[in-house]
Amino acid sequence: MSLFVKGRSYYFTRVKDIHAEDGTVYITLFARLIVKTAAKTKTTWVEIEEVNWEQASEKLRTMPNSMYTYGISESVFLELLRVSTICHKELYFLTPIYLTKNRVQMK
Repeated sequence: MSLFVKGRSYYFTRVKDIHAEDGTVYITLFARLIVKTAAKTKTTWVEIEEVNWEQASEKLRTMPNSMYTYGISESVFLELLRVSTICHKELYFLTPIYLTKNRVQMK
């Protein structure tokens, strides 16, 4: 059975947040691709990474601490899934062409 049938919705989520642990500040990056139907939600790809603040680029440090969830088309979903297999770190910074967007500011 194919993942890509009528009645499914496709989402891409990316998160950047910071936290301190034993006096060291870390940046947490998270990205996920999911498919939703009326009956269930299936994660097709997920990745999480922590970066030491001192080793992070200025671009990464200044990105807002937020969670973005994008409703995307099937074709964009398939392209992001392909990108996740060859250079997944790009997805932490990517804003896809989207149908809907939701942003939650992190603390």
